[in-house]
Amino acid sequence: MGGKTILICDDETVITFMLASRFRELGYNVLTGSDGEEGFRLACESIPAAIISDFQMPRVDGLQLAKRLKTDQRTSAIPVLMLTARGHRISPRDLQETNIVQVMPKPFSAKELSAMVLDICGPASEDRAAA
Repeated sequence: MGGKTILICDDETVITFMLASRFRELGYNVLTGSDGEEGFRLACESIPAAIISDFQMPRVDGLQLAKRLKTDQRTSAIPVLMLTARGHRISPRDLQETNIVQVMPKPFSAKELSAMVLDICGPASEDRAAA
């Protein structure tokens, strides 16, 4: 398994499937989790290049996940892109306590999200960068 890994955490299987398909097409390795607890475990095991997380999830929400990632030495540098339902806001203080680099309201553009990941992580692999 070569190339960069993206972790997608969302309890909506349609969104997870759509994003996973999109990023696999772009050449990234993709891991998926259905809540923040699973996402944290996967992040510690794989140290992905970036995490795309939903804000509102069962058990451990996206903000709790991002805070936990920031305080763990293994995952403290992983950038997080947060997807939020309309009306959910993340305070400046919460942003300071996390590695959330972008907040994107749902519905979102998969093309725009892909461009953000590319900007943050670079191409999926060096081969694609040369292409």
